[in-house]
This record gives sequence, structure tokens and C-alpha cells, in this order.
Amino acid sequence: MFGYNITTLIIILAIALLLFGPRRLPELGDSIGKAIRSFKKAHEDPESASAKAEIPPSATAASPTATCAQCHKEVGGDFGFCPHCGSKMSQA
Repeated sequence: MFGYNITTLIIILAIALLLFGPRRLPELGDSIGKAIRSFKKAHEDPESASAKAEIPPSATAASPTATCAQCHKEVGGDFGFCPHCGSKMSQA
């Protein structure tokens, strides 16, 4: 199961039991379960995907493009260093 054998899982559970105690361990599992459910709900919610702001195509076309002197690739945007090779971009 997940690349761990039963001995490793028992050791991990024993350490968790020693760290958090028998009263706190069920509360901890419950809060982790609630957090996972809320993350899944937020991920699967179709309204959250439509609420994201989309960049209009005119905004990306208006960004200046430059050519790197080192690797001769076009770099869009205002970069100080080339994202392809890492050389310093000249200010034109």
C-alpha cells in the first residue's frame, strides 16, 4: 500500500499516537478529512473555474517581444534575464 509495508505503517501510527495522544488523534484525523473534502469541493466546483479572471488576447499581444543575444530566441514580456539560457537581456 503506497510503497510501504505493514511494519512501516505500524511504526508511523505508533509515533503519531505518541506525539498527539489517544484523545487528540481522532480530532486530528477528523480535521484532516474535513480539509481534504473542502479542497476537493473547491477543486470540483464549476463556479470557481468560471470566476477566474481570464487574460484577454489583446493584453498578451501588446506585450513587447525581444530577442536574446545569446540564444537568439524571442522573449515576450519585460525580463531582465532570458528564461531560456539565463543571459542578461540588453535594454533596447
